[in-house]
Amino acid sequence: MQAGVNSFDSLMVKGNSAAANADGMIYDAMAAFYMACASFMSQNYGAGKPDRVRKSYFIALAYSFGVGLVLGGSLFLFGREFLALFTTEAAVIDAGMKRVQVMGLAYCISAFMDCTIAASRGLGKTVVPTVIVIMGSCVFRVIWVYSIFAHFHTIPSLYLLYPCSWALTAIAEIIYFVHCYRDSMKLFHEPVTVQA
Repeated sequence: MQAGVNSFDSLMVKGNSAAANADGMIYDAMAAFYMACASFMSQNYGAGKPDRVRKSYFIALAYSFGVGLVLGGSLFLFGREFLALFTTEAAVIDAGMKRVQVMGLAYCISAFMDCTIAASRGLGKTVVPTVIVIMGSCVFRVIWVYSIFAHFHTIPSLYLLYPCSWALTAIAEIIYFVHCYRDSMKLFHEPVTVQA
């Protein structure tokens, strides 16, 4: 990703760096709900409350999505003011806005990926979600940079790899989570045999 940004002029590199300052703030706010998701799901699963397991997932997902949408939307609307905190150069702000225009409304998409990973972990499934996220958020991005970005070589084609990789990873994570959830809930629906 950084190599792709570095292939543009110095203004784009500066603008990208300024706009990337929003990532940590928005991700950290959303991450609070991912962590809560894993904790509440595992606690309710261990306590034998299957109805609250699913409810924990959907509540965490809704809050995380909402926070990503509100903060990302605010960044989209007030991106110039945000970037002005880091630079006074109008050209750098213009370059930074190219990232903000793509990322501002895309942060909320990552909620589906990260909350679902946390939910699977809450059910004790850790290996497969990790492999899926490595394939979707790392390997896929490298392939994107050397194929789609190499073909178009535009800044939007570079930044679009984030929402595309999040969406692809989220779909795979959700499919796996549904499978794990169904398997895990069988425990609560099987008749208990009492030995004499």
